[in-house]
Amino acid sequence: LIGLLGSLVLVATVAYFEGRAIVRTIRRLVDAARAIARGDLRERVPVQGRDELALLGRTFNQMAGQLQTRLDELAAERERLRDAISRFGDVLGATHNVDQLRRAIVETAVEATGAAGGALVGEAGDLVQTGYPDKGKDRIEVPLQAGRITFGTLILFGDDFEDDDRMTATSLAAQAVIALDNARLHRIVERQARVDGLTGLANRRQCEDQLATELARVERFGGPLAVVFGDLDNFKEVNDRFGHPTGDVVLREFAHTLEEGIRDVDLAGRWGGEEFVLILPGTDVGGAMHVAERIRAARAERVVLSAEGEPIRVTASFGVAAFPEAATAQALLAAADAALYQAKRAGKNRVAAASEAVTHP
Repeated sequence: LIGLLGSLVLVATVAYFEGRAIVRTIRRLVDAARAIARGDLRERVPVQGRDELALLGRTFNQMAGQLQTRLDELAAERERLRDAISRFGDVLGATHNVDQLRRAIVETAVEATGAAGGALVGEAGDLVQTGYPDKGKDRIEVPLQAGRITFGTLILFGDDFEDDDRMTATSLAAQAVIALDNARLHRIVERQARVDGLTGLANRRQCEDQLATELARVERFGGPLAVVFGDLDNFKEVNDRFGHPTGDVVLREFAHTLEEGIRDVDLAGRWGGEEFVLILPGTDVGGAMHVAERIRAARAERVVLSAEGEPIRVTASFGVAAFPEAATAQALLAAADAALYQAKRAGKNRVAAASEAVTHP
């Protein structure tokens, strides 16, 4: 009996201490779980032995480690996304160059979504791409559209895109559309600032800038440069008799004649009213006289019809000046203007060179 009692006491003692060990292990698991719930994934459960609780502890520690690794990866992805979007915003705010914007859109979308490659296909079929567009079984396609205006489609290639990737691509596309539309409006405003609205030729500001550029070039590298002023003869009579709409038709027709008579490197502009200017790089006085005479003859042969169908013939007079005889922009323009009025005084429908005799038709 004494032996039995001793055995019972021993079993009870072992059970007591085993129970305490189990309770401590469970308490540690609970404490660690609470720490993870608070966001502290560094907490680990001390593990000893090979029983089920030890296995549970090891599994718990492994889970905590995997969670920490995944959170670190997510933090790195968020940082990468922040950097990509920040750089994207810098590019969008720094340029109105459409080619640069399109390149930035594709590269940022690829980086932000982790795509293998991407492309932006324009409405005209033009293509900007980066990375490896031929890799990956999955794709994201986002149209770049502002109202009725479409700038193309952003396409991303990869494997197993997640919903977050698709949301990121859509968000970037929305920003891209705003930037592309701003660039479009900027081009319109810029064109309006440098192009004559009636004739489509360069306006006075553009002509002055171009003349300054060409003068700087010839001053540095040498070579000729000519300026031609052209003015429609008796244009006020056309407006007075047939009205301003018909006068506008005559101005547009003359602008077309000017463009037909010059090279791609030359510039035709409307100086103001019925007065026009030609800037002819690499052309001396003789060459400019030939160009002006060819345009004068073409203008004299053309007929414009009034609203009532009445034929209208409007001739033009021209004045020519060239560098280096006139060495500054002001001197060139003044010399060409003086030559123009010399042609006017000589009877109109003529070409005159600065300080030279009038050339008759």
